[in-house]
Amino acid sequence: MTVEAEALALAQQLKAWPLLEPHLKSGLDLHAYQVESVLKVVHELEGRAILADEVGLGKTIEAGLTAAELKAQFELKNVLILVPAGLQTQWVEELRDKFGWQAQKGPKDAGWLWVLSIDTAKRPPLLHQLQYVEWDLVVVDEAHHLKNTHTQNYQLVAGLKCRHLLLLTATPMENQLTELYALVNLVKPGLFGPYLRFYRQFILDKRTPKNAAELRRLLGQVMVRNLRHHVGMEFPDREVTLVPLRLGKPERALYEALNASLKQEYRYRVRMEQTVLPLLILQRELCSSPRALLPTLKKSDWIGPQLDELVGLAQSLGATEKMRAVRELARHLKQRMLIFTEYRGTQQALVEFLRESGYDAAAFHGGLTTKERDRLVEWFRLGHRILVSTEAGGQGINLQFCHVVVNFDLPWNPMRIEQRIGRVHRIGQTDTVQIYNLYAVDTVEEDILRLLHEKIDLFRTVIGDLDVILRHIERRGSLEKRLIDIFFWEDDHDNVVTRLEQLGNEFLAARRRLSWPSADTVSGSQQEGLSPS
Repeated sequence: MTVEAEALALAQQLKAWPLLEPHLKSGLDLHAYQVESVLKVVHELEGRAILADEVGLGKTIEAGLTAAELKAQFELKNVLILVPAGLQTQWVEELRDKFGWQAQKGPKDAGWLWVLSIDTAKRPPLLHQLQYVEWDLVVVDEAHHLKNTHTQNYQLVAGLKCRHLLLLTATPMENQLTELYALVNLVKPGLFGPYLRFYRQFILDKRTPKNAAELRRLLGQVMVRNLRHHVGMEFPDREVTLVPLRLGKPERALYEALNASLKQEYRYRVRMEQTVLPLLILQRELCSSPRALLPTLKKSDWIGPQLDELVGLAQSLGATEKMRAVRELARHLKQRMLIFTEYRGTQQALVEFLRESGYDAAAFHGGLTTKERDRLVEWFRLGHRILVSTEAGGQGINLQFCHVVVNFDLPWNPMRIEQRIGRVHRIGQTDTVQIYNLYAVDTVEEDILRLLHEKIDLFRTVIGDLDVILRHIERRGSLEKRLIDIFFWEDDHDNVVTRLEQLGNEFLAARRRLSWPSADTVSGSQQEGLSPS
């Protein structure tokens, strides 16, 4: 859809629904799909829905617009928005800047609109106070955290008395179809009937539905999901740079020795039908940094007499090739850099190294308080150079003012990498997003990157319904387990390449199967991965 066509469609929508227009500030950058979604939620779904737009499409704006439309039609005396602690300030600021509303951050503050941390809200006595109130509207951000009905988060929301309810999540189903039942039952109790009936009617296995057409029809009564490639939005380009690095002799010696031990132990555990998860963790830490590796390595007594030698080698390593590469990037780019790593140990080591090298760097992680997170985001926004973040630290934050992302290490799950990039490649980004992928040649990392970059084309384009594609190929086992089997079972690297090629072809085939057009934002089969097998 062109900019002119979208503007015309938007004008026609607002003309058809004049109640919404007065509540929109002139500075609010709206898109037609957002207004369509809001009007569907309010007028078809009766203000109770799951907003499941892809990362970066503005679910916060849609929630605010929904509140505006409901406020225009009905008197909203009290609205409660529950969010992860680190997003509380971001929500308050967006509601203020985009809608002119002053949200309260404390339960004792006076007003009609509260934004509270769900971690705070689920603890007595506040829990009981919130569940006593009859709320006009409740909004829950990052609602995939409600998928387990036995958690305190779920019990909090299930116990709220509310006329209207919005659940916001880019991943309404993460691991299995039963998670859909939990979320839908909060919004529209009884829509699926008793759990046993839902299971018998719709679940073939935990990731594969049966009666997909009927399941889509029911989901259409409760869910709205927009995908980037369906709404016609033109996001800035992605510019990808691969940064190959050759390990020095000590790093290479550590990699080769530990990798050989991991292969041997993997084959033993497979024969004995024992868990291989610790080996996967060690492999990924090995590719990240010695600081990430050491705590796990020291506990790996299965390695035997060689363990002390490996620990000593890891302890002897100072700055790694990857750390020096980041320093070089910082020297050349002269721009803000958002660096992602999976591990707190790596994060700490990298921040220390950059500071010692004279660079302004800070660590952003899930252990920070709300005030500390807010302070760091503002620090970064004001022009400080380097923010090193873990996945937990980057969850849900908007960093459109930055356009350089560095993947220090690579998760083996493409969804997590796309979520990293989505912190900056989202609505509001005006510059080309530059992505730098660091990897050590002749290691597992190089093979992983070849799969993600060449076959899945992950870094160059936003792949709609990546989560759906993953679920289709993971019917034969989780992606991480399939990868570790390739790397640890094959001695001949040509066989590794061949098997990775086959896995990449599965991605391509799944994408083709899921790429037919849909009628609207939820009824298309690719929208929820409910296509026939």
